[in-house]
Amino acid sequence: MDFDAVDRSILHILREDGRASHASIAKAVGLSAPAVGERIRKLEQAGVIRGYRAVLEPDRVGLPICAFVAISPQPRKPGQGLVDRLLSLPEIEELHAVAGTYSYVAKVRVPSTQALDGFLDRLFMLEGVERTETTMVLRTNAERPMYLPFEAP
Repeated sequence: MDFDAVDRSILHILREDGRASHASIAKAVGLSAPAVGERIRKLEQAGVIRGYRAVLEPDRVGLPICAFVAISPQPRKPGQGLVDRLLSLPEIEELHAVAGTYSYVAKVRVPSTQALDGFLDRLFMLEGVERTETTMVLRTNAERPMYLPFEAP
């Protein structure tokens, strides 16, 4: 999809504040609130905007431990069944199919190292999991909104 300057500005504003009102966006981009609403609707219908959500502080909601778990499936097992089983685990915040030694990388959040240990035990017992490797996060230096390719680096 091609974005004009107004679309790019709207996306930039919404990426920073998904609760920005149409009126405040309209003021920033020089359009009427209904015109902004129509552009946002078109961006949503085109699948550019997938949704809106609150960004939660993991420590404040009781999930201070973050880890990345690389997962290697058992050979010659259907991948989708494993993906479905992995997605049934609520501790998995993100799941990515990757190229390399492992086939999947999961971002996991848990309340304690003991909970991480229990999660890893359950993970390793899932049908289709051959091997895992866990990297625990010590400090997060940045979690920022998605870079938009039309913005200057």
